[in-house]
Amino acid sequence: MARILIADDDEDYLIAFSEGMEALGHETVCVTQSDRLLPNLELGGFDIVFLDVVMAGGGAIVALHKVREFSASLPVVVISGMPEVVDSPIFTLGMRAANARVSKSTSLAKLSELVDDLVSKARQ
Repeated sequence: MARILIADDDEDYLIAFSEGMEALGHETVCVTQSDRLLPNLELGGFDIVFLDVVMAGGGAIVALHKVREFSASLPVVVISGMPEVVDSPIFTLGMRAANARVSKSTSLAKLSELVDDLVSKARQ
């Protein structure tokens, strides 16, 4: 299973996502502000990172670049709960450095499959 860092300022979603991933056997660490992302990454041991597009202290655009500076190979998934963002060019084209881009409405089963797939590829 994977060790997941989740950055999202929607605490209800963060709790539900984290608890769901843990119920599937993954370990999660959660942050609600992007300025907590790097200090946690520096502690090491993460297999994958989930970043919310819009977040206090800077969303995925800024955070994605910080993660890539820290590690070019760490899988990153950008998430958004706003349908207008999910279908926008900024999400599809502007977030090309992410390994995947998903809606918050994506099922837990699909998210777990995504985690397993990206972590497996990163470990090869």
